[in-house]
Amino acid sequence: MVEHADQAERLQEQAQDTTLAIVEPETKAKRKTATPKVRKPRKTKAPPRLCARWGVFDSAMRQVAIFDYNQRAAAEEKVADLVARKKTTHFVQMVKEPMQEPKLSDGSAVE
Repeated sequence: MVEHADQAERLQEQAQDTTLAIVEPETKAKRKTATPKVRKPRKTKAPPRLCARWGVFDSAMRQVAIFDYNQRAAAEEKVADLVARKKTTHFVQMVKEPMQEPKLSDGSAVE
């Protein structure tokens, strides 16, 4: 048994010696990899505020007139007038437009 233990120790020593022989020489300069830069996420812009209005359109989808949202009856009257006068198709459709930013007294816009 002692012979088997001695033989196992010799095999381990030989295995360690061979692994040391495989090691690359340190004369080669190892290249360092650059770490990727961490990017800050962009701040998302708030969507613009929209204003709903009523638009009067002809059959070619051209806007003929526009009315505020609370004036739908006036828009319907305009359509009836145009249909009677021009004998063409007109209709009312909601139009959403970006609102104007309110200005302060010093000239800067409100955020």
